[in-house]
Amino acid sequence: MTIQNAYLFLLLIFTLFVANPPVIAAEDYCSDPESWGEWEELVEKYPNDSDIQTLHALRIGLCLKVERGDLTVEQGTDIFEKARKIILEKKKAETKTHTRLRL
Repeated sequence: MTIQNAYLFLLLIFTLFVANPPVIAAEDYCSDPESWGEWEELVEKYPNDSDIQTLHALRIGLCLKVERGDLTVEQGTDIFEKARKIILEKKKAETKTHTRLRL
C-alpha cells in the first residue's frame, strides 16, 4: 500500500467511524456502548496513529467532564467536533502534500 493510499484509507476510516453528522440536539455518545466499542477497535487497530489517540483521549476526558457536570453534552460535542475537523483538515493537507511529491 502506498503512502497516499494509506492516508486515503485513514481518512476513510475517520469519515466512516468518527465523523457523525451534526444533529439538532447533541446525542450523548458517552453513554453509548457501541460507540465506545468502535473507538476501542480504532485505537487497537492504529496504536501508533497519534491523531486517533488524541481524539480518543479527548473523548474520554470530555465524557468525564460531562458526567461530572462540568460541561453539557452539547458543549462536549462541540469541543470534540472542532478538534476532529482540525485533524481531518490536517490529514487532507498531508494527503495533498504526498500527492504533489509523487508528481
